[in-house]
Amino acid sequence: MGTNCSEWAYSWLVESGHEEQRIKTIYLDRSQIRWLPLDLGSLIDEQHPARTIWELSGQFDLRRFEEGIKTREGAAGRPCWPARLLVSVWVYGYTLGVASARALERMQEHEPGLRWLTGDGQINYHTLADFRVGHEEALKELFAQFLALLDTAGMVDLQTLMHDGTKIKTAAGKWSFHGRKGLEKRVRAARSVVRKLDAQAAESEGMDERRRAARERAAREGLDRAQKALEKLKKLEKAAKPSEKGQQRVSVSEPEARKMKHADGGWAPSYNVQVSTEAQARIIVAIGLTTEANDTQQLTPALERVKENCGQLPKQVIADNGYVTRENVEQSAAQNVELIAPWKGAESREAGACQRNGIAAEYAPSVFRMQRGGKKLTCPAGKTLVVVGQKKFHGVMNQVFQAAAGDCRRCRLREQCCGERGGPREIRRPVESAAMKEYLSRMKRPEVKQLYRKRSEIAEFPHMWVKAVKGWRRFSVRGIVKAGMEAIWVALAYNVAQWMRLQKTEPAAA
Repeated sequence: MGTNCSEWAYSWLVESGHEEQRIKTIYLDRSQIRWLPLDLGSLIDEQHPARTIWELSGQFDLRRFEEGIKTREGAAGRPCWPARLLVSVWVYGYTLGVASARALERMQEHEPGLRWLTGDGQINYHTLADFRVGHEEALKELFAQFLALLDTAGMVDLQTLMHDGTKIKTAAGKWSFHGRKGLEKRVRAARSVVRKLDAQAAESEGMDERRRAARERAAREGLDRAQKALEKLKKLEKAAKPSEKGQQRVSVSEPEARKMKHADGGWAPSYNVQVSTEAQARIIVAIGLTTEANDTQQLTPALERVKENCGQLPKQVIADNGYVTRENVEQSAAQNVELIAPWKGAESREAGACQRNGIAAEYAPSVFRMQRGGKKLTCPAGKTLVVVGQKKFHGVMNQVFQAAAGDCRRCRLREQCCGERGGPREIRRPVESAAMKEYLSRMKRPEVKQLYRKRSEIAEFPHMWVKAVKGWRRFSVRGIVKAGMEAIWVALAYNVAQWMRLQKTEPAAA
């Protein structure tokens, strides 16, 4: 019973005279050392993205990336990797959906495109990581250079831009968020560690100097992060409403991060990434980050980034209703930019105010109808409200309409209509500027409504590419400055991918 099955089968073959039928297999000798020829050029074909990215990177002026390099030919010093190679590796990595410097280092051993780019060399992860976040101005200039190249090729149309935002999770996790007590405790603990290391440094002279310096540096960096987080929390508490002061939380590892609601309904520490896309080839012309979850204040900064990158402003910018405020309409009009976005109706804006004042929803201000001439309103009970003056409300001049005191006092709907205020009902209607009147009129035109229907198809396409196709849903670096640079790398990789797509389709169209 203990006989091996293969041995039993072989003995049966011998006994039955079928020994010559035994299967002949190839012998595997994994201990054999072999010398094999390597042709790097044959690893990838002529149309491979790595070759395209390498050729493309050679068309840009990358001298700003090399300004801090001290090693020079003819002098002592270790040679460095060329900026063109590092740019190509990162752009190619993001087109693969790889955002980790360590992962790129490992992939250089087996990924054909990276092997070809590096000449089968090995760029360590530290060099890659430092290069990605070490040249902010040079990176912005590179992004603008590529846009200029696309514009020269006729692939960018700045007449119409689509603008939208998306939430990307931060490197900091949700468990790094703490309230005042937790942060104060961490500051005390970090100070204790620093004092302890200082005492040890004074007592022990034989300790390895490099190891001691590394420990002290790590301790001081930890103390600095904890102190910055506590300072940020104090600022948030000062700006918060009295009822929300104890609810503020700040990440000890990334104080700028804020918890934001995502499209799936979940909450996570995130940055709000603002993306401006031109309508012709779906090229990203500007990208930026903000810690504000709300988009209402992000339109003007987006237009400034577009002008900085492209040297001009668009004729039209199309966005969703989250970007529409009177201030944004006025500012875009002042720059001769047509804002195309649906105006939020009064019904969506007044629900909270009615609830706070004890007014029933069926007697909201929008229910009161304007009479001919614009000087009187009619209430749900049929009574007339007349203009009694003008008053600024949230920075906007409003006409104030008021009902007669006797009409409200005798009205059976007084409690539901007048609410807690009790006096005669007042209604405020904004005095619209010329820019607002032109905007409201523009949004009623059929051709403008038809143009707006293209917004989601174009504006949300880059979000789909980076999040769904390439899986970029979390930043790999900490801090809003470094995260902003990573966002530019992602936008650059996206634009390169779109350029390669257009290059392939052009001959077929011709």
